[in-house]
Amino acid sequence: MRAIGYLSLCLGVAAAGCATSPTRELLADFGAQTTAWSEMGVCAGYGCTTYYKLGLDAGEAGRILAAFGSTPASPAEERQAIRRAIAEIELIVGPKTGTAGDEPGAAIINFSRRGQMDCIDESFNTTTYLRLLEKNGFLRFHQVGEPLRRGYFLDRWPHNTATIIDRADDQRYVVDSWFHGNGVPPEIVPAEEWLKGWHPETQLPARSSDQTAVIAQ
Repeated sequence: MRAIGYLSLCLGVAAAGCATSPTRELLADFGAQTTAWSEMGVCAGYGCTTYYKLGLDAGEAGRILAAFGSTPASPAEERQAIRRAIAEIELIVGPKTGTAGDEPGAAIINFSRRGQMDCIDESFNTTTYLRLLEKNGFLRFHQVGEPLRRGYFLDRWPHNTATIIDRADDQRYVVDSWFHGNGVPPEIVPAEEWLKGWHPETQLPARSSDQTAVIAQ
């Protein structure tokens, strides 16, 4: 009976995180507050238990522009540019929020959450970054989609992610920054594959600002 009770407790704790997918509600609460880099806020601590209204200055916005690079000539090039930009934003935000050492694939049940982000935090933050990229004219070939969830315990662990949609063919892609540590480019893959349980073969640790990001094609 004790084992069953403990399992029920653990599932209850997990259900309060990725299982309930509150990302859309969080975006409804905080999203309207973020219309410019200078007003940007981010979530941390699992399930957005901490919301940092930090904002970025002109120099930091310039770093994002530099990471994005020259104007992409195709949707595929733009997806790679998005990966670089998201990674750079994480490198800027990490030291400000104490999440520079955020580990890859944070466990749903984790009793040491300081400086860590679960998939709710990650999907909220990445969606926020994508919306700002879109508002600032970075995205020509994609529009920002609604957060997506997979897994309901019975089939696999619950998980959430940000998404983008190709304007030409309506193909939806996930932009999943949860798999890797802070400052590592997120994975961008077709949503259909992700929903079937896709995950990268390796999970990379947090990257420092002096390390070069590896962008897989």
